[in-house]
Amino acid sequence: MPVESLVAIDIGNTRVHFALFENFHADEVTPPVSTFSYSTYSSDIQGLRNWLSGDTLPWYTVSVHRSALASLEAFSKIEPRVSSFFAFDHKKLPIEIAIPSPEKVGLDRLAAAVAANHMRQKDRPAIVVDAGTAITVDAVSAQGEFVGGAILPGMRTSAKALASQTDALPQITIDLENKPAAIGTNTTEAMQSGLFWGSVGAVRETIRRVSDQLNSDKPPQIFFSGGDVNYLAPWMDLDIETVDHLVLRGVALAAQTL
Repeated sequence: MPVESLVAIDIGNTRVHFALFENFHADEVTPPVSTFSYSTYSSDIQGLRNWLSGDTLPWYTVSVHRSALASLEAFSKIEPRVSSFFAFDHKKLPIEIAIPSPEKVGLDRLAAAVAANHMRQKDRPAIVVDAGTAITVDAVSAQGEFVGGAILPGMRTSAKALASQTDALPQITIDLENKPAAIGTNTTEAMQSGLFWGSVGAVRETIRRVSDQLNSDKPPQIFFSGGDVNYLAPWMDLDIETVDHLVLRGVALAAQTL
């Protein structure tokens, strides 16, 4: 039964994202009317309570963090504005998963694929790029199947790895508002260059390789989403579609099929 108003939740490894959908229409993949998030490791329950509307609504979630899911489900049982709480697994998401171990795929990746599969032209495959803590580049076939993809470290994750796995390299802050020069004149600038332009090149090449392997008569539609999307997308030199909150829209779409 279609659910027009709901809260969709994406429980990730570093952040928990909430989205309020009202008058949701699957044909338009209606965007959320408001969003809220907090750290997976320091739940802002009071902030969540303040964000919630006065309406009692069903909650639907995908999660890659079991303890955070358990904590949120426990909260939902004592919060009067939650009418029901449903956590998707791979069997309940409305997309065919054409890989050997579907239960091992991150549910956030599958939810994004649900949204892209719904939004793509039906005679074209889709590539879904979600750029955040990790960067995922996933593929949906022209037949509407999730067929796998690639996982890369996000820029901040790579920066932390360089600092923790070396003796001399510092922990740096990546200023994504200002694109770094390719040639750094000191260690920090060199790291900023490598992290940013390396991510750009890695994503661009991964998209190209995934597109080649899809081997479709028509080129794939490429959907970009995630916290770092606005910094990476302009440098792709590709025909892409930027869609905010793709995972959460996928959760809202999946809720319509239960």
